[in-house]
Amino acid sequence: MPKQELDGVELFNLSLSIVGTVLRDGDQRVSDLAELFDVSEAAIEKAVMAVANSEDVKNCETHFYVDVEELAEGYVSLSQGMSSLSEPPSLSRRQLSSIAIGLDYLAAIPQFKADADLQALRALISESSPASATSHIPSRLTEQIETLQEAMRKELAIKCEYINQTGAKSSRTIDPLRIDFIGRRHYLRGFCRTSGELRAFRLDRIQSLTITGNSIPEKTKGLPIPEEVFGEVTEEQIVEVTASAEAAEIFWNFPVAGNTKRTGDQLHGSIRVGNLAALGRHVAKYGGMVKVIAPESARSAVRDFAQRALAGASAPGDED
Repeated sequence: MPKQELDGVELFNLSLSIVGTVLRDGDQRVSDLAELFDVSEAAIEKAVMAVANSEDVKNCETHFYVDVEELAEGYVSLSQGMSSLSEPPSLSRRQLSSIAIGLDYLAAIPQFKADADLQALRALISESSPASATSHIPSRLTEQIETLQEAMRKELAIKCEYINQTGAKSSRTIDPLRIDFIGRRHYLRGFCRTSGELRAFRLDRIQSLTITGNSIPEKTKGLPIPEEVFGEVTEEQIVEVTASAEAAEIFWNFPVAGNTKRTGDQLHGSIRVGNLAALGRHVAKYGGMVKVIAPESARSAVRDFAQRALAGASAPGDED
């Protein structure tokens, strides 16, 4: 059944996908887009109106114009406003690597290991040639990530030289399980055959990285990896917020619960949040223009996010 309700991130991503499709292929039927993205036609129309309402508030510039009459007839037709985007953007190698990291993370979760669609998407990303991406000289980090992703896809151990937190250098054989991004640093999570423990390894401390012909044992694949990046998904909660007019989009970034009231330059209402751990990121981007009123758990989640952002996220507890 096509998805009916979208959260803020899903709506944003759908809007971008619609813009890219229309720029590439021309005007589209709402029904065709709904089938393509597996959402309801109402969700397509909402995403299209989000595109229509997107603008540079500071400079009073509209990015794209939507033909409302065509939309009423069941077609999506866009024309450029002040946007310089005339065709779908290409992904750089770094962006492709970032997407692949997320897919690798999902593939490491037991319930997704056998998901055929996920495996097909991982294969598609891995086959994307550098020629199709924005051309630039690949960084050492990008090459490391690509090598590790190849090892994880083939389920093979890697060998490397590693400099630990004390500065000691040693040769390691590691079964790579996942790559995490914590505090602006990439970490390899894997079972170190040298030490006999599940550890985290900073990629900038890894040298002479090569893939071996040794398969990762089944028991190693099933090892639980501490969740320190993505957070735990909690049950949906109603969060009361106020926002200035400039940050009004917070109320369509999340499903709204009840009516939103406006007093002067302030909007007051409630939103449905499925993951409080992600709420802080959304609130922080408005630079103080959004305030969480209740419940206290939501206020704490936003406060904790701000404190981590100011102090810098800590490294994994199992870092070598």
